[in-house]
Amino acid sequence: MSMSYNVTYLKSLQAVRERSHRVYELAQRGQLEHFEFDESKIDDVADYVLSLVHRDYASIASVPPHGRWRSYCVKTPEGDRDLVAEHVLKWKASDVSEWECARRVIDLIMVSVLIDAGAGANWHYEDELGVFERTEGLGIAALRMFERGVFSSHPHNPFQADARALLVLSDTDVARGFQVTDSNPLLGCANRAQLLRNLGRALSDGSRYFGGKCACNNHPARPGFMLDYLSGCTEAPLVVSIDDVWDVVIDGLACVWPAGRTQLDGVALGDVWVCDTLDVGSDSERQRADTLVPFHKLSQWLAWSLLEVVVKLGKLKVSGTEKLTGLPEYRNGGLLVDMGVLTLSPADLARGLRDGSSVPVFEGGDAVIVEWRAMTVALLDKIADRIKAKCGLPSDQLPDMFLARVLEGGTWKAGRELAARMRPTTKDPPIDIISDGTLF
Repeated sequence: MSMSYNVTYLKSLQAVRERSHRVYELAQRGQLEHFEFDESKIDDVADYVLSLVHRDYASIASVPPHGRWRSYCVKTPEGDRDLVAEHVLKWKASDVSEWECARRVIDLIMVSVLIDAGAGANWHYEDELGVFERTEGLGIAALRMFERGVFSSHPHNPFQADARALLVLSDTDVARGFQVTDSNPLLGCANRAQLLRNLGRALSDGSRYFGGKCACNNHPARPGFMLDYLSGCTEAPLVVSIDDVWDVVIDGLACVWPAGRTQLDGVALGDVWVCDTLDVGSDSERQRADTLVPFHKLSQWLAWSLLEVVVKLGKLKVSGTEKLTGLPEYRNGGLLVDMGVLTLSPADLARGLRDGSSVPVFEGGDAVIVEWRAMTVALLDKIADRIKAKCGLPSDQLPDMFLARVLEGGTWKAGRELAARMRPTTKDPPIDIISDGTLF
């Protein structure tokens, strides 16, 4: 097995699911290194998630897919508003084509997702619509920067993100956009700015994906031009494979992620980590590759988020979306801990409690976090399977992107609500992760 094969494999969606399920199989045999696993409680989680679906929606079929667009569907005293849809209507009224509207929303979604790592409990964003925290605050802040043309080099069109503007984006520009002050600190703000500059470089270097049919000096590369690329990949009229979408995300944006993370065969792999649960004690390069577990969380969050735009506005169908996995982040993972499916070992609990923290805290690459995330990916599959069996719909009536609806309806919401109930002061997850603004 060559290193080039390993690199290709570890960047694949297949590897995310397969490696995480290998950890799950060890959990079933009681061989986790850092958690106790209670398989009997998976049904309890599925029942709780389904209760939230029934509370907030008529059925799982009515739940929208999990994606960044949801951060722009806000409740106001005047009623519910879809801020993205409002912009699309305005653009169309100004004779902007549907295709260009789709490009613009992709531009927004891509920058908004890339800055969507955990904000921390001490940051908020004040807007005319209210005060927003965490992911919603980051989303609204990104929208307001987009509206002001912070990401655009076009003198007359603020509503785009392009390589030319992103490459020269400063830390100060981003801090100002997020309203960062000493009393309103945002975790990893400078790192978020660097991610956006890295995006500018990826766009500039990735003409295959982001050049578009009209990219030139007057039309610099944009995320939205990926729609032009995908339209040329159709395997049937108006049908594109998830593999093509994933190629854009995982290859086209490879240089976005910090290079200092896990490398194999000289290639930076991104959100891929050594999992000591899979360690068989060999020092060979091949065996080391076998201990690596990929997650590609922000890349998958981006892929889920882009699908909605590609389908709704780009009018393309996407096949194979079941290859995407659930997102291994602290709300989904926190749900599993708070409901007793996973219990942190006493030794790791003691190690993680530091500086008077109320919950254990670990670095993103810590073995505890890697094992937790791998179990989260596998358990989200198990929970989705239980919900399929319990939701009352025959198999031929199950909605597409089913897992994305479970996340939205859903496990992510359940994790957040439980955190707020059990830790009302901070609303933090039961295990906290030291965020650098580029991972979770």
